[in-house]
Amino acid sequence: MEQPPRTIIIGVTGGIGAYKACDVVRALRKKDYPVQVVMSAAAERFVTRLSLQTLSGNPVAQDLFSTEYRRKPGHIALADQAAVIAVVPATAHTIAKLAGGFCDDLLSCVITASRASVLICPAMNDRMYQHPAVQANIRRLQEFNYSLLLPVEGDLACGRRGIGHLADVAEITKEIERLYHA
Repeated sequence: MEQPPRTIIIGVTGGIGAYKACDVVRALRKKDYPVQVVMSAAAERFVTRLSLQTLSGNPVAQDLFSTEYRRKPGHIALADQAAVIAVVPATAHTIAKLAGGFCDDLLSCVITASRASVLICPAMNDRMYQHPAVQANIRRLQEFNYSLLLPVEGDLACGRRGIGHLADVAEITKEIERLYHA
Protein backbone atom coordinates (compact mmCIF):
# COMPACT_ATOMS: atom_id res chain seq x y z
CA MET A 1 0.00 0.00 0.00
CA GLU A 2 1.29 3.44 -0.94
CA GLN A 3 2.29 5.72 1.94
CA PRO A 4 0.57 9.13 2.02
CA PRO A 5 2.77 12.09 1.11
CA ARG A 6 4.48 13.50 4.17
CA THR A 7 6.49 16.60 3.18
CA ILE A 8 5.58 20.17 4.03
CA ILE A 9 6.29 22.47 1.13
CA ILE A 10 6.79 26.12 2.00
CA GLY A 11 6.25 28.33 -1.03
CA VAL A 12 8.01 31.65 -0.66
CA THR A 13 6.98 34.52 -2.92
CA GLY A 14 8.28 38.04 -3.50
CA GLY A 15 6.99 40.18 -0.68
CA ILE A 16 8.60 41.79 2.34
CA GLY A 17 7.03 39.09 4.54
CA ALA A 18 9.33 36.52 2.91
CA TYR A 19 11.78 36.87 5.78
CA LYS A 20 9.14 35.37 8.07
CA ALA A 21 9.14 32.21 5.95
CA CYS A 22 12.57 31.56 7.46
CA ASP A 23 11.00 31.55 10.92
CA VAL A 24 8.22 29.21 9.79
CA VAL A 25 10.75 26.78 8.29
CA ARG A 26 12.88 26.96 11.46
CA ALA A 27 9.88 26.28 13.71
CA LEU A 28 8.76 23.28 11.66
CA ARG A 29 12.26 21.79 11.52
CA LYS A 30 12.63 22.17 15.29
CA LYS A 31 9.63 19.84 15.53
CA ASP A 32 11.26 17.42 13.04
CA TYR A 33 8.82 18.00 10.19
CA PRO A 34 10.30 17.36 6.73
CA VAL A 35 10.34 20.69 4.89
CA GLN A 36 10.99 21.47 1.26
CA VAL A 37 11.12 25.10 0.15
CA VAL A 38 9.91 26.17 -3.29
CA MET A 39 10.85 29.75 -4.01
CA SER A 40 9.67 32.20 -6.67
CA ALA A 41 12.27 34.24 -8.52
CA ALA A 42 10.94 37.43 -6.92
CA ALA A 43 11.36 35.95 -3.43
CA GLU A 44 15.13 36.04 -3.92
CA ARG A 45 14.89 39.83 -3.74
CA PHE A 46 13.90 39.45 -0.08
CA VAL A 47 15.57 36.30 1.26
CA THR A 48 18.35 34.07 -0.02
CA ARG A 49 18.15 30.49 -1.21
CA LEU A 50 21.11 29.69 1.03
CA SER A 51 19.24 30.84 4.14
CA LEU A 52 16.22 28.71 3.32
CA GLN A 53 18.36 25.74 2.32
CA THR A 54 20.27 25.92 5.58
CA LEU A 55 17.10 26.18 7.66
CA SER A 56 15.20 23.43 5.81
CA GLY A 57 18.12 21.06 5.35
CA ASN A 58 17.18 20.64 1.69
CA PRO A 59 18.15 22.38 -1.53
CA VAL A 60 15.62 25.06 -2.44
CA ALA A 61 13.55 24.18 -5.50
CA GLN A 62 12.96 26.96 -8.00
CA ASP A 63 13.58 25.77 -11.54
CA LEU A 64 10.49 24.46 -13.31
CA PHE A 65 12.68 22.70 -15.86
CA SER A 66 15.16 21.08 -13.48
CA THR A 67 16.34 17.62 -14.47
CA GLU A 68 16.99 16.66 -10.85
CA TYR A 69 14.03 14.29 -10.78
CA ARG A 70 14.68 11.41 -13.13
CA ARG A 71 11.38 9.56 -13.21
CA LYS A 72 8.89 12.45 -13.14
CA PRO A 73 8.88 16.13 -14.00
CA GLY A 74 10.01 18.09 -10.92
CA HIS A 75 6.68 19.75 -10.27
CA ILE A 76 4.92 16.38 -10.29
CA ALA A 77 7.51 14.77 -7.99
CA LEU A 78 7.17 17.65 -5.50
CA ALA A 79 3.37 17.64 -5.78
CA ASP A 80 3.27 13.90 -5.07
CA GLN A 81 5.41 14.15 -1.92
CA ALA A 82 3.47 17.07 -0.38
CA ALA A 83 1.16 16.63 2.58
CA VAL A 84 0.76 20.40 2.98
CA ILE A 85 1.74 23.31 0.78
CA ALA A 86 1.87 26.68 2.55
CA VAL A 87 2.50 29.90 0.66
CA VAL A 88 4.25 32.32 3.04
CA PRO A 89 3.80 35.12 2.08
CA ALA A 90 1.23 34.98 -0.70
CA THR A 91 1.47 38.12 -2.81
CA ALA A 92 -1.41 39.57 -4.81
CA HIS A 93 0.37 38.32 -7.94
CA THR A 94 0.62 34.75 -6.67
CA ILE A 95 -2.97 34.75 -5.45
CA ALA A 96 -4.14 35.95 -8.88
CA LYS A 97 -2.10 33.26 -10.66
CA LEU A 98 -3.49 30.50 -8.47
CA ALA A 99 -7.07 31.79 -8.74
CA GLY A 100 -6.76 31.93 -12.51
CA GLY A 101 -5.04 28.58 -12.90
CA PHE A 102 -1.87 30.06 -14.38
CA CYS A 103 1.14 27.76 -14.12
CA ASP A 104 4.21 29.69 -15.15
CA ASP A 105 6.65 28.86 -12.37
CA LEU A 106 7.51 25.90 -10.18
CA LEU A 107 5.35 26.91 -7.21
CA SER A 108 2.16 27.45 -9.22
CA CYS A 109 2.70 24.16 -11.07
CA VAL A 110 3.31 22.22 -7.83
CA ILE A 111 0.17 23.62 -6.22
CA THR A 112 -1.97 22.95 -9.26
CA ALA A 113 -0.66 19.39 -9.66
CA SER A 114 -0.93 18.47 -5.97
CA ARG A 115 -3.78 16.96 -4.01
CA ALA A 116 -2.22 18.16 -0.74
CA SER A 117 -3.82 20.63 1.64
CA VAL A 118 -2.96 24.19 0.60
CA LEU A 119 -2.58 27.09 3.01
CA ILE A 120 -2.43 30.62 1.63
CA CYS A 121 -1.03 33.36 3.88
CA PRO A 122 -1.60 36.68 2.11
CA ALA A 123 0.58 39.69 2.90
CA MET A 124 0.63 42.97 1.01
CA ASN A 125 -0.17 46.64 1.20
CA ASP A 126 -3.58 47.32 2.74
CA ARG A 127 -4.91 49.02 -0.41
CA MET A 128 -3.78 46.10 -2.53
CA TYR A 129 -5.37 43.62 -0.13
CA GLN A 130 -8.69 45.50 -0.17
CA HIS A 131 -8.79 45.80 -3.97
CA PRO A 132 -11.90 44.07 -5.38
CA ALA A 133 -9.82 41.88 -7.72
CA VAL A 134 -7.67 40.59 -4.85
CA GLN A 135 -10.75 39.94 -2.72
CA ALA A 136 -12.42 38.10 -5.63
CA ASN A 137 -9.28 35.99 -6.11
CA ILE A 138 -9.21 35.12 -2.41
CA ARG A 139 -12.85 34.01 -2.60
CA ARG A 140 -11.94 31.90 -5.63
CA LEU A 141 -9.17 30.17 -3.69
CA GLN A 142 -11.68 29.43 -0.93
CA GLU A 143 -13.88 27.79 -3.57
CA PHE A 144 -10.91 25.52 -4.33
CA ASN A 145 -10.98 24.52 -0.62
CA TYR A 146 -7.66 26.19 0.08
CA SER A 147 -7.20 27.24 3.69
CA LEU A 148 -6.42 30.89 4.28
CA LEU A 149 -4.76 32.64 7.18
CA LEU A 150 -5.77 36.19 6.41
CA PRO A 151 -3.48 39.12 7.07
CA VAL A 152 -3.78 41.15 10.23
CA GLU A 153 -3.50 44.81 11.05
CA GLY A 154 0.08 45.85 11.53
CA ASP A 155 2.94 47.99 10.34
CA LEU A 156 3.31 47.79 6.58
CA ALA A 157 6.42 48.22 4.44
CA CYS A 158 5.02 51.48 3.04
CA GLY A 159 5.14 53.06 6.49
CA ARG A 160 1.41 52.92 7.16
CA ARG A 161 -0.45 50.67 9.52
CA GLY A 162 -3.27 48.57 8.13
CA ILE A 163 -4.67 45.17 7.18
CA GLY A 164 -2.12 43.35 5.08
CA HIS A 165 0.51 42.33 7.62
CA LEU A 166 1.40 38.63 7.45
CA ALA A 167 -0.27 36.52 10.14
CA ASP A 168 1.87 35.63 13.15
CA VAL A 169 4.52 32.94 12.57
CA ALA A 170 3.21 30.86 15.50
CA GLU A 171 -0.30 30.93 14.00
CA ILE A 172 0.99 29.94 10.57
CA THR A 173 3.01 27.09 12.04
CA LYS A 174 0.06 25.88 14.10
CA GLU A 175 -2.21 25.83 11.03
CA ILE A 176 0.38 23.96 8.97
CA GLU A 177 0.65 21.35 11.72
CA ARG A 178 -3.13 21.04 11.90
CA LEU A 179 -3.35 20.44 8.16
CA TYR A 180 -0.44 18.01 8.28
CA HIS A 181 -2.22 15.83 10.84
CA ALA A 182 -5.72 16.17 9.35
